Amino acid sequence: MKIHRMKRMMVLLATATVSLSAWAVPPHLPDLVSEGNRWLITAYFDAQPGHTEAATQVLCFFPAGTLGTHQNYFWVSTSYPDWNGRAAQEGDQVFMHGDFQNDSGHDSMDWEIVTTGALRTEGAGHWKEWLEDGKLGRTLGFANAKFTRAGKCEQQSLTEALEFSRQLRVPTDDRGTVLSPANTALDSSQEQ
Repeated sequence: MKIHRMKRMMVLLATATVSLSAWAVPPHLPDLVSEGNRWLITAYFDAQPGHTEAATQVLCFFPAGTLGTHQNYFWVSTSYPDWNGRAAQEGDQVFMHGDFQNDSGHDSMDWEIVTTGALRTEGAGHWKEWLEDGKLGRTLGFANAKFTRAGKCEQQSLTEALEFSRQLRVPTDDRGTVLSPANTALDSSQEQ
């Protein structure tokens, strides 16, 4: 009797495990490209009272295949020069990393796409930005991030988007200081 009950429990456990893992198999919808691959990312700095809005950038996503339970993408900014990277989506979670300023500046974003109702074109999460300094790295900012789908990118391919991005002017503030994608002055000695 105990053996029969134990076998039944093992079958139930195996079925539940298979069912749960099946939910994580691509394609994950909504994804980053099917309903439009152009997204706006807006930073709101965490360390500042009121979470001050810092910058909004345009990102174009391009499919890069699947690996296990991840849908992979390449992304390119068409508003900040030579800022690009990779993204992986599992379910409604998206994980991104990328580089700017000749690969000395780095960004990482972790966010979730809203998967219900009319808001399937929005997401929210966190954006981290830092520079290499030969030591521990210099934090430029920790920010909340809002993502909004904004149609389709004019650039039809990853190569076309990368070429376009390389032609953009490096942004500066009123004093001529180069700004990061999240709109932080790169020569600032004060960390966020």
